[in-house]
Amino acid sequence: MDPVLELCEVWAAYPGGRGAALRGASLRLFPGELGLLLGPNGAGKTTILEVFLGFLPYRGKAEVLGQEVRHHLREIRRKLGHLPQALFFPPDTPCRTLDLVLMGRFGLFRPWQRLPKAELDRAFLALSRLGLAEKADWPIGQLSGGQQRKALLARALAKGAEILLLDEPFASLDPGARADLAQAILALRAEGLTILAVIHEEEILSHADRAWFVQEGKTAELSRPFGRLEELWFSLCGR
Repeated sequence: MDPVLELCEVWAAYPGGRGAALRGASLRLFPGELGLLLGPNGAGKTTILEVFLGFLPYRGKAEVLGQEVRHHLREIRRKLGHLPQALFFPPDTPCRTLDLVLMGRFGLFRPWQRLPKAELDRAFLALSRLGLAEKADWPIGQLSGGQQRKALLARALAKGAEILLLDEPFASLDPGARADLAQAILALRAEGLTILAVIHEEEILSHADRAWFVQEGKTAELSRPFGRLEELWFSLCGR
């Protein structure tokens, strides 16, 4: 079986940055798997997601579905759903939840073109899969933080994403909202989506198929069982 996401000895740096953000990072994630990136702030976890998204130039091998990112970015981005770090909508955001989900499809149509009913149905179905169908006409800013995160996942589903890249999806959520979002993420994995997530919380650690510790731009794959995050963190940071 070929990997869905693969890095091999990838080096990457931000324009104007001091030194490399990734220093030979490597990982392989296979179809339908849940992979996690662990490590301290500034270690390079988000940078790994940004390489897959084509946001940064890099050296080495970075492939999505067997295609090199630098050569097939347009096709690759159609297959990726991205949940950015700490993206929340204020209460006065002039956008319905349904409109946010439909944004995942806007690139397929001309400006001001009336969306076909099939597209509305697709968006409603995505919201239903995340348990948000009754919130479709709500202003997105009126949803709770956890519901906003789920609406962004629905946008990725409506887009037709096969792979989800989640950057700290549980950040700033209370324990109940984290547990609810974790169940939604695991349900999507059960449906066959491949998921790579940056985390600092326990919610999905025990359910992961693979995990990597990222430190100083380098990756080290961890062995299962992963145990508790606090114990894992202490042992890894003490290396």
